[in-house]
Amino acid sequence: MANRASILLCFAGALMFLLSFPVSARAEYYADIYGGEVFTKDTDLTITSTRGTTINNQNLKVMNNWTIGGRGGYWFEGMDWLGVGLDVFYFHLKAPSQLVQSTATGFGPTTTTSTPADWSLPVLGIGFDVLRLRAPLLRSEEFTHGRLQPFISAGPALFITWAQTPRNVQPTGQHDTNVAVGAKAEGGLTFLVTKTIGLFAEYRFTHFTSKLSYENTAGGPATDTYKTTWDSHQVIGGITFRFP
Repeated sequence: MANRASILLCFAGALMFLLSFPVSARAEYYADIYGGEVFTKDTDLTITSTRGTTINNQNLKVMNNWTIGGRGGYWFEGMDWLGVGLDVFYFHLKAPSQLVQSTATGFGPTTTTSTPADWSLPVLGIGFDVLRLRAPLLRSEEFTHGRLQPFISAGPALFITWAQTPRNVQPTGQHDTNVAVGAKAEGGLTFLVTKTIGLFAEYRFTHFTSKLSYENTAGGPATDTYKTTWDSHQVIGGITFRFP
């Protein structure tokens, strides 16, 4: 229930952000839908236990995957190069079972061995585009805000991840959800086919750290926390709808 409440609060806060500017300041509304591919950097999976032990699984390889999403917002009246937006997107971080170098401390002498490891997390992201800039190029009477629009955007983001019981954890059937604050930045190019419909392509970077915890009775009662930092590069294309 607490996790569901946190997610609902995230969405409520996102909507409040988007509606916080007066209507008179909004010049052009937009709504985008998109999809693309996600390339995630190799990462470390660190497992810390309340028993005082730490296992660091190094250079876990993450599979390429896909993303889908949608965003909306508006550009400001009198400054049509400046805007804000709200972005909601989904992708899946999949690191299948593989042999990695694993360093263990707290069990006695520090040891490094080759150990099987895996980790898979669905990700629901909510991006707050607090700074959104564009260059309104090829202006005309029909395309008053420019037909060709290079753009950049940056801001904080909430990353909601969840997973069931990991490998070697007892009892099974557990589930945890994490809401992490991270960052999102992107840049791309929009071309308007008509006054109200256009196409765009962009590069996106996301960064966040997930922490999920599970009770583990194997070897005695304890809580194990799985911590991972994710850096993803995304190539995206989509359709934009404009409402001047």
